[in-house]
Amino acid sequence: MSKYKLLLIFFDIYPQSTINQIYKSLSYLKKLTPINSKLMILDLTNFSFKKIKNNYIHSDEEIEYFKPNSLKELRKLKLDFKKYQKIYALGPVYSDIKSVFIFLILKYLNIKIILINYFGYFLNEQNHIKHNLIYKINRFFKFKFMYFISRLFSLFSIFPNIEHYFETSQIRIKQLNNTYAKKFSNLTKHFNFSYAKNVHRINSIYYDQILDGIKNTPSDKYTIIVDSGFDHPDRYLREKIINKEKHELDRKKYFENLYYFLRLIQNLYQNKIIFCKHPKTNYRLDTYYKTIEKEFDIELGKTDDLINSGELIIFTGSSSMINKAIIQKKKIIYALSESIGKYQNDQILSFTKNIDIPIINIEKINEININKLNNCINESVNKYNEFIENNLIHEQNIFSFQQIKNILYE
Repeated sequence: MSKYKLLLIFFDIYPQSTINQIYKSLSYLKKLTPINSKLMILDLTNFSFKKIKNNYIHSDEEIEYFKPNSLKELRKLKLDFKKYQKIYALGPVYSDIKSVFIFLILKYLNIKIILINYFGYFLNEQNHIKHNLIYKINRFFKFKFMYFISRLFSLFSIFPNIEHYFETSQIRIKQLNNTYAKKFSNLTKHFNFSYAKNVHRINSIYYDQILDGIKNTPSDKYTIIVDSGFDHPDRYLREKIINKEKHELDRKKYFENLYYFLRLIQNLYQNKIIFCKHPKTNYRLDTYYKTIEKEFDIELGKTDDLINSGELIIFTGSSSMINKAIIQKKKIIYALSESIGKYQNDQILSFTKNIDIPIINIEKINEININKLNNCINESVNKYNEFIENNLIHEQNIFSFQQIKNILYE
């Protein structure tokens, strides 16, 4: 029997797109599982103050599923966990109001929280675009207030801390080490104000794919559009739509500009265009989006595979998939528009501070000088190696899950 146990915590309401991503990640999590042990999905949704009806339905003999219904069952689980030296769990990082009891349960069960970012450089806002005071206040209470409360509760051992944070990007690790919380923690042995107790750098999952022999087979016949979605739900969490009529006009304008831009790219490169829809976005069938669906191939849930075969990859917003395109040395363009909102554009501007990716404003483009564009793209590709070294590959010839296991189960 193993001395360790690995859990995946279910604790919230998940849209179907997120559930699909969780199921897709299970093959990776099984590789993280200790020898002579099974991955366990611990479903704590019965203890949330939200009305959650989701159940785990993915059948897999290598995975245990347990959904306690009472405090008595939790006590029994705690006794069962005592046979392990350590219990690690992937799941909630900070609580909202309705998940407080779940965090208390995790502390009661003596579960060690781990966090993994295996994609690469994580795109985030850094205020390259000015926001008004109302936006900043709204953003604080929606996204940061409960984070600070959770951190405070963790500090006083009411909530569990993040025991291990595994991160692919050295830039992100440097940012964490430069926070006031980290600097203050270094001055005292009694309190740890840091984001995580231990931070470790690992390789990207996209490097794992290279080690696995997944073929990068670029074809001069394909241009892949990785769409972030005009109506992506994350946008509406951060940006309040005040004028709905203007927003509807912005949507029509956006897809009109995007359609003519794609036609222009198709004529320049003579490639087949494949438009990859974002799985979380509801694509409303306005006139120009219908035209895009009619004239170009539309795919859903295949972006990861299609990037392998694309010669030119065009991103319409922020996406972690750009890390995969970079490690495969793909030609990349950002096709942006003011219509997609400040949140998306600010993330892109933040990202291009680290690597110079060509940006085309689709609202102001009538023609493209292909020679000039190709020169910009080639200059960008020549700078990929430094980005890869800093954000995607930490150690040669080792899988990220093995790096993690070497630390967790030492």
